Amino acid sequence: MKKLPSLQDVANVAGVSKMTVSLALRDHPRISTATRDRVKKAAAQVGYQPNPEVSQFMKAIRKKPTADGFPLAYVTTGETLRGWRDSPTEFAYWEGACERAASYGYYLEEYWLEMPRMSGRRLSDILWNRGIKGIIIPPIFRVLSQTNREMTLDLNWDRFCSVTIGDPLTSPRINRVLHDHYSSVLTAMSRLVDLGYRRIGLCLREHMDLTVNQRWQAGYRVFRTSHPVERIEPLIRPVLQAPVVKDWIHQNRLEAVLSADLRMPEIFEEMGIEMGTEIAYADLDLELEKPLYRNISGIVQNSTLLGMAAVDLLVTNLHRSQTGIPKVPFVTQIQGDWLERGSTPRRRDNEATTEGR
Repeated sequence: MKKLPSLQDVANVAGVSKMTVSLALRDHPRISTATRDRVKKAAAQVGYQPNPEVSQFMKAIRKKPTADGFPLAYVTTGETLRGWRDSPTEFAYWEGACERAASYGYYLEEYWLEMPRMSGRRLSDILWNRGIKGIIIPPIFRVLSQTNREMTLDLNWDRFCSVTIGDPLTSPRINRVLHDHYSSVLTAMSRLVDLGYRRIGLCLREHMDLTVNQRWQAGYRVFRTSHPVERIEPLIRPVLQAPVVKDWIHQNRLEAVLSADLRMPEIFEEMGIEMGTEIAYADLDLELEKPLYRNISGIVQNSTLLGMAAVDLLVTNLHRSQTGIPKVPFVTQIQGDWLERGSTPRRRDNEATTEGR
């Protein structure tokens, strides 16, 4: 069997020591750029390929883990450091990611991108100096609109393996895990039809619609083309206000409403319409922990599983040393589950519509 090229073979061609070759191939800052380039050229010339298992073992030896393992960065945004934790969905991402990271021997460190004088480049340097190679980016808390849909992050991507939860970035496109919004709205619509509803409306804030790349709206529109439901135009507004929603319900004589707005239970109270009695309601992102949602049907997004899947994808790429922006990003989608409660009772054939209420 032909002997594989070794570090010493590369060192002989490059005219440097074996240790210099080892450091240069790891882009160690102690080695000049010119020497690193010369060593890499020599490695390509002799056909040297590092053994991935040995490389991972040596990385583990060189690092100094804490009692919790090796760190991964969890990069957050928002007006306050811990504001994102007020969202049950966002916190479920974090809990799932923490649990899965621990099973691999890692732990999460939170880095707040909105910290004063913080920038993507500065964050890159901080993470690099901390020895962190893996980054998870959950949904970014910035309001999108039809005239402002760009969301970028200027990290030194070549240094890191990275994964996003959802679609927080328009550029660059990196590996990501996300809820299957399209299938979820199809599931919700199908169940409402089975329960006897035909006049079903979709109601969303513009920001939410754009955050999910209009997948909810796409699924809603496609479903209407092949099922016995009325073609109701969705209500998409920057802000959902009770008078506007009420007019939309009455004008379209709706029997059921689909939405994902956190304020929808309050909006129904302001409209004076009782969910499940006067009109059915299903939520596309059911917040099980909130008291107002205890009787509401809808889609459970399995957000904890999204956090777990993000770590699975990240650790796989770390083990393969796949840093930088991928040529073809991997996308993992997690399906939601329909949970039926009192807000979507089975509709009787002779039941009145909302017209005239």
